[in-house]
Amino acid sequence: MLSLMVAVATASAGEHSQQLRIAAWNVEHLNTANDVGCIPRKDADYAYIAGRIAGLDADVIAFQEVESEAAAYRVFPKKFWEVVFSDRPNTTGESGPICWGTEDKRLRHIATGFAMKRGISFNKNETYAALASGNTNQRWGTDVTVQHGDMSIRLLSVHLASGCWGAEQDQDSGRQDICTTLDGQIDRLVEWIESRNASKEPFIVLGDFNRRLSLAGDWAAERLFAPKLQTSLVTKNLRDGVAKADWCDERYADLIDHIIVSDSLVGLVDFSSLKEHPRQRPSPDHCIISVDLNAAASS
Repeated sequence: MLSLMVAVATASAGEHSQQLRIAAWNVEHLNTANDVGCIPRKDADYAYIAGRIAGLDADVIAFQEVESEAAAYRVFPKKFWEVVFSDRPNTTGESGPICWGTEDKRLRHIATGFAMKRGISFNKNETYAALASGNTNQRWGTDVTVQHGDMSIRLLSVHLASGCWGAEQDQDSGRQDICTTLDGQIDRLVEWIESRNASKEPFIVLGDFNRRLSLAGDWAAERLFAPKLQTSLVTKNLRDGVAKADWCDERYADLIDHIIVSDSLVGLVDFSSLKEHPRQRPSPDHCIISVDLNAAASS
């Protein structure tokens, strides 16, 4: 664990001790410069994303698919946010592989991270490189410890391998390699959770799991929510009772972005605040999910 402590006191401690709003958003190839990468954007596009973020009124946002700290600060203004970025090396530069479905656009570096609202106290921990299972094409987990009242909570922002979303892909011989990669990543997540439990640290894992964990019988869910791990899927019933027209995106019946908490935190989760924020533009192609944690009861 790195010893760096970030404690920015621009907001009152009392404001953040009562409630902590956390969110996750894969912002789809957010780049440092305009008109580059798989999703070339203009200033207006970055302004739109920044506006969605401001409207969340969140305290902590786990993000995925961001090229650099500079790219993150384009939508998380430094006046309001402190960015924590993955230490995964940039192996693509400006000459990455051709983006899927294009002829000339090239993939830029994509990484995980957190944006912390000014006034939140937190530690940056060692980036969880093992999550990539040694695959240089896979993302590392960004790991922080956030202070919520008198409680320290460990958070991990993840972006797992894409292409093995459910049982249909499991049975597709052409996807054996990517499903094997995801299998290894699930093992690494289990190991991270076991380490948190061994040290009695409350934790939250959130972001783009690229897996439909809410489905009954899913092998990844069975491992991540094995009773011995003492974990709960906050987003499991996110769409219960919600009309299809009010979903984030009615094309996708089952979500792949999730929030997992240790059972020690379930009592603090305000499930009435749990929200899937509707997409307003085609890009980013993921939707924001958010939930509030209430203050722990005084002992």
